[in-house]
Amino acid sequence: TELSPARGPVYTCTSRVLLVGAGADEQMAGYSRHRGVFQRGGTAALAAELTMELSRIGKRNLGRDDRCISDHAREARFPYLDEGV
Repeated sequence: TELSPARGPVYTCTSRVLLVGAGADEQMAGYSRHRGVFQRGGTAALAAELTMELSRIGKRNLGRDDRCISDHAREARFPYLDEGV
């Protein structure tokens, strides 16, 4: 392990596939804004908000995440968004 003066130890990872937690907060109402939606509109409003967020996650987040990870020669997996899991 090398040492970086600015950041401490430098690690080299040989893994090529990364498990990314994207989608967990959108599925399980994990953001603080979800509490406000629930308080203002109840269960139906929260369900609608989560559905809307999941419908646009591909355009808003996954493309960006995949580009960043791919730029480092890694492949992303999104288990929380896998319909088969």
